[in-house]
Amino acid sequence: MKIGVRIPAAGPPATRENLLASARWAEALGFHSVWVSDHVILPAPEEVRSHYPYDAEGRWPYPADTPWLDPLLALATVAQVAPSVSLGTSVLVAPLRHPVLLAKQIATLDYLSGGRVLLGIGAGWMREEFALLDQSSERRGARAAEMVAVMRALWRGERVEMQGHFYDLRGGQMAPTPVQEHLPIIWGGHSEHALRRVVACGDGWHPTRSTLEQLEHGMQRLRALCDERGRDFAELRIIARPGATYAIDERSHARHRELGIDDVVIDPPVDDPTLASFRAELERVAAVCGLTPR
Repeated sequence: MKIGVRIPAAGPPATRENLLASARWAEALGFHSVWVSDHVILPAPEEVRSHYPYDAEGRWPYPADTPWLDPLLALATVAQVAPSVSLGTSVLVAPLRHPVLLAKQIATLDYLSGGRVLLGIGAGWMREEFALLDQSSERRGARAAEMVAVMRALWRGERVEMQGHFYDLRGGQMAPTPVQEHLPIIWGGHSEHALRRVVACGDGWHPTRSTLEQLEHGMQRLRALCDERGRDFAELRIIARPGATYAIDERSHARHRELGIDDVVIDPPVDDPTLASFRAELERVAAVCGLTPR
């Protein structure tokens, strides 16, 4: 089982120095991957009527001026100072962007990093962010799924002619293509629609802030959906990110192995400007999980 870490690319700790230092620490301690989250533009909290799925009352807590680094540019920067870690998005809100431009950015990141991208994507939840970008939030899940088809076609390096429900490509070709022959697309989300997208057009599932019981239930549902579609569940990569839902200790680490989870991504605290508690948590988890320092 591989262990990754979300590094500070959002909030007041999201400085260049902290981003690079945290990636270097993670690599040195033996972590397999580093991850960053995604928002493009934020409304004021009082303007958000959409239900925030990671708060008991559904309230979005972040001010509009919260720093939030572009995830792909942040990972491109990290790639230069931590040359052996994989680079993950947790998760990139795909339908905020055009699929051709997104395909180009991801292919470039994978090419320049030597094939290290783990593309965690989702359909998004904040309707107000879509509105600020003059994008419709309607049918965003279906649109995100079609985006995957567009990007996959472009990444093959051939001339693309596609006519879909949301996007038409009338010729055109993209180079360079990703280094990875099949760049992994890992769907976030917990809903039935999200799980169906995992099985229909994904390479894995990236549940965030789920309990161990919710993880087990989601994996059982994925197995059933794979059986329905004639797909091998073993093909899917399960990358769990529990956040503060439960601690990573000997018990939870053993349970992850029992469930067959492939990767676990941790969220160390970023509550002090020196990142001392962040580094201490990295060291603690590295010891619990038996990571081999580089």
